[in-house]
Amino acid sequence: MPPRRRRPRLFYGWWMALSGMYLMFYTTGVSFFGFSAFFDSIRIDLNWTREQVSRGPAMMAVFTAILSPTIGALTDKFGPRLVTAAAMFSGGAGFIVLSQVEHAWQYYVAFVLIGSGMGATSYVMVATAVSNWFLRNRGKAFGLTFMGPGFGGIMTALLVVLIGEYGWRDAALFTGIGTWVTCIPLAMVLRRRPEHYGLRMDGDPPKTDDSESGEIGEAAEPEPSPGAVRSILLSRSYLLYVGALSMQQVAITAMVVHHIPALVSYGFSMETAGAMVVVFTLASIPMRFFSGALADRFNKKLVVAAMLSFQLAGGILFVLIANIWVAIIFEVIYGTGWGGSNAARLSLQGDYWGRNIFGSLMGLQIGAGAIGGLISPVLVGWLADEFGYRTAFAVLIVPLTLAVVMILMMTRPQTGAADEVRLATA
Repeated sequence: MPPRRRRPRLFYGWWMALSGMYLMFYTTGVSFFGFSAFFDSIRIDLNWTREQVSRGPAMMAVFTAILSPTIGALTDKFGPRLVTAAAMFSGGAGFIVLSQVEHAWQYYVAFVLIGSGMGATSYVMVATAVSNWFLRNRGKAFGLTFMGPGFGGIMTALLVVLIGEYGWRDAALFTGIGTWVTCIPLAMVLRRRPEHYGLRMDGDPPKTDDSESGEIGEAAEPEPSPGAVRSILLSRSYLLYVGALSMQQVAITAMVVHHIPALVSYGFSMETAGAMVVVFTLASIPMRFFSGALADRFNKKLVVAAMLSFQLAGGILFVLIANIWVAIIFEVIYGTGWGGSNAARLSLQGDYWGRNIFGSLMGLQIGAGAIGGLISPVLVGWLADEFGYRTAFAVLIVPLTLAVVMILMMTRPQTGAADEVRLATA
């Protein structure tokens, strides 16, 4: 008889979740939250307006929108390892180019590279990889992975210190080198599917011959037809889902780009504003994990709507900040809502439309959401130049309200076999 293969003590999917956690920690810490630390230094050094500086994140959003659908499809087809490594190389190069910027066109090139590598691409690839390895524990795995952005505020605080000590150019150079040194090796940990390595989702024991003959295994999961994919994309529930994500993206992108300069305009010091970003991201950590666990146990749609409602309440409070205590309460409420929405929302997507086209769907919806990320930072920058930050952020209450309503209007797609791609009902 052939020797029995010894099962590993820890399912490899959890190693992927941990690798994804670091990748999300670093990329969101330096490119998403972290740009807020660079904002005023770049504006003052280059003598630009807030609206001009905001064009960089807008350019990143453009390439996120263009590349996300392609990245999602490539990840589904070829696996996440080499695609993620290439993306991390591009993101690191973008920060190195940023450190040498003297003219506007160089600034845009830097953000094209950062957007190509660290925009939604890292988010799509990591989430797709983790989704392919879990079914029962998908919410918990997403919760663990998306704790990474919760620690991203630490990177932002570190950037504030680096910029204060060495200037924004050297801080950008260190960031690019750090991306190459740490993120590219961890990208090689990612794998495509457990079935390719003789494993099963969630680390379940191998099937016996009898069980294989009596049920469809994960490896036999059918590929969706073009008609099935088209039906999903045009379904009412999927369009509402994408719309809610887009509205949320409008609010969160403007918030992270203008977070520190807005607090500085309210009268806080640069160091205090940087510390508030740490509070914001750390406050998001508990619900990043527990919202995934809640989504595994309760109605996923209601969990997502509740998290968006927290974010909406925080958005209203941000306009009213008058002292440090109100600022802290805002950071906790907004961070809890934003952090909690990620794992629960992705768990909802996996439950409604399966895993075979998970990356493709994510790429399409994040590409659509990036349109909001293109408009909102520039709009808020212009409104802040003209009317002040309080008026600018009052406008962002509207899209968050729409996001809550859209999620509540979703209906469950037609049911099918576990983790099978199911058609959404119109």
